[in-house]
Amino acid sequence: MILVDIGNSNIHFGIENKGEITRQFRVPTASLTVAELKRIAKKMPKRKMLICSVVPHLTTFFKKVVKNVVVVGEDVKVPIRCAYNKREIGQDRLVNAFAAKVLFPGIPVVIDFGTAITFDFLSKRGDYLGGLIFPGIFLSYQALSRCALLPKNIKINPKKTARIPKNTHDSINRGIIDGISLLVNVWIERYSQILKNTPTPLAIVTGGEAQYVVKKLMFSYVYEPHLILKGLLLLKQKHF
Repeated sequence: MILVDIGNSNIHFGIENKGEITRQFRVPTASLTVAELKRIAKKMPKRKMLICSVVPHLTTFFKKVVKNVVVVGEDVKVPIRCAYNKREIGQDRLVNAFAAKVLFPGIPVVIDFGTAITFDFLSKRGDYLGGLIFPGIFLSYQALSRCALLPKNIKINPKKTARIPKNTHDSINRGIIDGISLLVNVWIERYSQILKNTPTPLAIVTGGEAQYVVKKLMFSYVYEPHLILKGLLLLKQKHF
């Protein structure tokens, strides 16, 4: 089966073989063409695609271009109890929570550094409780690029700069990278104070942009960059 995580910035493909993800690759969401999708599907014509999508028009696009498409949330339900508004919950958040419940039981928080950064909270028995959403790292860079006197193509650079930056490039990098890291650290500290008998590790960290801040996080965590693909693999094993 071909496992597909359709996000706002990237489409992440995972090739499953005999219960394992043997290969994976990413395609920028904005650049995927009909020809490229047909080429990917043609290489494995007898395999179904299991897709988790947060981009509705691309869900339709995949269903039109590829014959054997199974859509999470439509054709396959994520087997997890959910306290969130079911009309609004993103299937990616449910898949991440389901993977966390199965692979890392007892860890109460999933932090996904994608286009948006999401915190998803699980109960002790693995129910999905809800969470937080705020702008992601690259999205923050894009927002600043709209300012007239700021550079338009600042590259993300998580390396240490002067404590008080002396140029615009370092000012933006330190402001965004350190700022988001501090924000996440404070949220986790506040959340851990609510819980009694806080487990260790406290969180699962995932997502394509986690690489820029993971070394700046000041709490115990498991780093699993491909959590959603592993969640799709678990769904495949359960339903097919």
